[in-house]
Amino acid sequence: MTRKPDGTPSPREAGLRRLAADSRDRVEHNLRLALSSHRASATGKKLLALIALGNGVAEAMPSDAATDQRVTALWRLIRDQVDQVELTDERTALTAALHLDPSNRGSSIDTRLVFARDRGDFGLKSSGARHGYDALRRWWGDGVRLLSRAVDERLSYLSAHPEGWHEYLDAPAYRRPSRGAQPVFMELFVTTVIMKGRGVERRITERLVTAREDNVRYFIARALPEMDDLAASVPVRALWGCKAERMPSRPGDPVLTRLVFPVPLQRGQRHFFSSEAVAGKRVRADRRAINVEVDHHGIAPGQRLHNVVPVAGLTVRVRFDVDELPEGVWWYADVTERERYTRPEPGDERWVSVSSQGYAEHTFTDPCQPLAHYGVSIAWPVP
Repeated sequence: MTRKPDGTPSPREAGLRRLAADSRDRVEHNLRLALSSHRASATGKKLLALIALGNGVAEAMPSDAATDQRVTALWRLIRDQVDQVELTDERTALTAALHLDPSNRGSSIDTRLVFARDRGDFGLKSSGARHGYDALRRWWGDGVRLLSRAVDERLSYLSAHPEGWHEYLDAPAYRRPSRGAQPVFMELFVTTVIMKGRGVERRITERLVTAREDNVRYFIARALPEMDDLAASVPVRALWGCKAERMPSRPGDPVLTRLVFPVPLQRGQRHFFSSEAVAGKRVRADRRAINVEVDHHGIAPGQRLHNVVPVAGLTVRVRFDVDELPEGVWWYADVTERERYTRPEPGDERWVSVSSQGYAEHTFTDPCQPLAHYGVSIAWPVP
């Protein structure tokens, strides 16, 4: 139940409202209080609300979980339940109020709601006018009641099935994406590169994304991003699940392409699409790396079905020209450009084998972080 019969907020709701009322940098501190074991001596409305939010949570978690892990797990659970709220305006209000939008840094619930409205997150009335303040507050109130019920139901389930906490305790941690990051998370990212001589002739990329906000209409791609001369980039072509629209660019800038989805994605919605870039006469010699820049919210840890087929995470595949096989290939992850080209020691796990037919591939088993680069480096024989 989300409210007591007398109309006052239920314990879970009061605690969630407390998280929203405090500043963003106090979320972790407040969740620690919610999981505090010093309940008997607790006084003060704020502290009691937070402890009620975490009532029974710590006891249901695995006993070997550290405090930091418990705090992170509870916050992940709350965020997950926000994503599952089906009503768009209520979910948008929760995202703004509960500090879930890194770009919305208002000092109070009201200022964050107004910021989201003015940015267009709530859309417009049928008349074309912006929604009023009363509507924003109503969506926040309805949203937090829906959320408190969902959180309470999920915590009750985990109390009876404590093994379910591993979903939140073992989830990989991702760094915060940049303010301009594309609002999607990559569940699957497979890029296949066809080489001609020592250059890239064709690159096919398949993506399964989850939207991290409402109304995500497209994904921006740059052709052959591993090319040294960005001006030589060629447009991206749509293959499946999208429509390619070339974006205006200045001479010397990389050529960007919008891969427009059939319908806008809503928060939590998944979509599969694929694209390709064909270099044609632009093929260049001595390509030293196939690089993937994570300009979105990250990529899931890699998984392979029967150790053969990539089903999650990032996989880079290269088919080399059999007349121009490389001397060595190795993978790199979240390193500087200089380190990208430093050969591993003999026997290092980062070496990637190349078959006699010229095939090489690597699946990244760890999560790929926002703002980082991943890929494979190539060493060519010296003429």
